[in-house]
Amino acid sequence: MKKSERLILESSSPDEYVSNSLKSRLSPAEKARLARLWMENTGYTRDDIIQARNRNSYWRKRKMEGAAERTKRRMEEHNYSQGKNIEWTREHIAEFLTLNRKDAYGRYLRRDWELAAHFETSIPSIQYLRRKYNKVKKMLGPGAKREKIIDYMSCSELVLQHGGPKSRRRKR
Repeated sequence: MKKSERLILESSSPDEYVSNSLKSRLSPAEKARLARLWMENTGYTRDDIIQARNRNSYWRKRKMEGAAERTKRRMEEHNYSQGKNIEWTREHIAEFLTLNRKDAYGRYLRRDWELAAHFETSIPSIQYLRRKYNKVKKMLGPGAKREKIIDYMSCSELVLQHGGPKSRRRKR
């Protein structure tokens, strides 16, 4: 057994495993075989290795290569605004709230590009509304009535920063 193989198999944590695997000059097939053996011996899972890879600086850098280009391409592919701005009326906001639901795992039922297509707007516009909705939900709490949420969603972010539509500024 080679020294690099032994180092990989003797790794005590997923982070150490990923580090030792990166240092070795083994082929991908050999690393796959060792990964299976290591998981059998330690009880760690594939998900543990993936989490460790996501924390590793080399793999993070590798994962982010080309991210800006991918994001730009995605934004261009899914821009349904045709150069015009949508006016977020109470009816649009109410419809957005209906479509902006999450499943039991906390994932959105509709992707941002699907909502952008539905409302004929851009992905950043939908992402802005989702951030605003999360901020309003945090401000009002889980038991907030739909009408009050719509009132707050109709406000600008600046108004929300100062407490919402009914807040008053102190006179000086």
